[in-house]
Amino acid sequence: VMQPDLPAAPPPGTQLTPGTPNMWTTATGDEQLGLVYLPMGNSAADYYSSARRPLEKQVSSALVALDVHTGKPRWVFQTVHNDVWDYDLGSQVSLIDYPTAGGMAPALVLPSKTGEIYILDRRTGKPLTATAQVRAPSGGVEPSERVPFQPVSGFATVRKANLKETDMWGMSPIDQMICRIQFRRYSYQGFFTPPTLDRYFIEYPGYNGGSDWGSAAIDPRRGVLIVNYNDMPNAARLISRKEAD
Repeated sequence: VMQPDLPAAPPPGTQLTPGTPNMWTTATGDEQLGLVYLPMGNSAADYYSSARRPLEKQVSSALVALDVHTGKPRWVFQTVHNDVWDYDLGSQVSLIDYPTAGGMAPALVLPSKTGEIYILDRRTGKPLTATAQVRAPSGGVEPSERVPFQPVSGFATVRKANLKETDMWGMSPIDQMICRIQFRRYSYQGFFTPPTLDRYFIEYPGYNGGSDWGSAAIDPRRGVLIVNYNDMPNAARLISRKEAD
């Protein structure tokens, strides 16, 4: 959780940089706190982070709480650091009251494309349940850009286990064999496998989820959380400028 010290709004007529992180999903407002919660996307390009500036990296794939009276950020909670997997936030957050040792706290439920489900204090952005850091693989086309650890939620995840060769499927034994051969040829080190240039890398959950547009529904009477989960691996590869031309 970061308490951002962001610059003041630029004066009228200032030329702004295109392709910066935007909010393309649905915002949620809290009338009592005077906050609006914005699930943020990524800077262009989605799968390459070296061209991003520090301020872009700060709010990329993060939930930003704006003060509706000033238009300034109150807090930022980032779900993926230096995101190059298009794991931006596509789910609308849900407002709930969450039981804590000090009583019921105003909270929100934040589902993510990595499958993590975070419970945050909507006043401060601090997690109300345990969070952890998992070691992330290095390498790929931008090894200096990959961070050694990425956050995960200790509350819940709908993400399935990492793929194995035995998970490969085909309508016939030959189809399955070909799929297994492809799986062995591709780069795959779990759900933060760095993008590669020389061969395909596997992204799982894919860039359409875990939880994307479908978000979550909450039954407060029964205490049930119903989460939409997309389970579709993607094989992707970066290409050079020369190859693109």
